[in-house]
Amino acid sequence: MSIDLQQHLDTAKQYVSQQYSEELRAELANKTGLAVRPRGIGYILTRDYNPARINLLVENEIITHVTMGN
Repeated sequence: MSIDLQQHLDTAKQYVSQQYSEELRAELANKTGLAVRPRGIGYILTRDYNPARINLLVENEIITHVTMGN
C-alpha cells in the first residue's frame, strides 16, 4: 500500500465507532478524494477490486472496521 493510501486509511479509521450515515460517507469521500462504500448486512456488495476504495464495515448502523480495496 502506498504512503498516500495508508494516510487515507488512517483518516478513515478515525470514523470507527461512529454511527454510519450517508452524510458521514460523503464527508470521508470529500476528505480523502476516494470512493467510500459501506459494507455489511443491507448494503450492496460488488466484486470489483479497487485498491483506492475505502470500505466501511457497518454492523447495527455503527462503523466497526475500515479497509482499503475489495
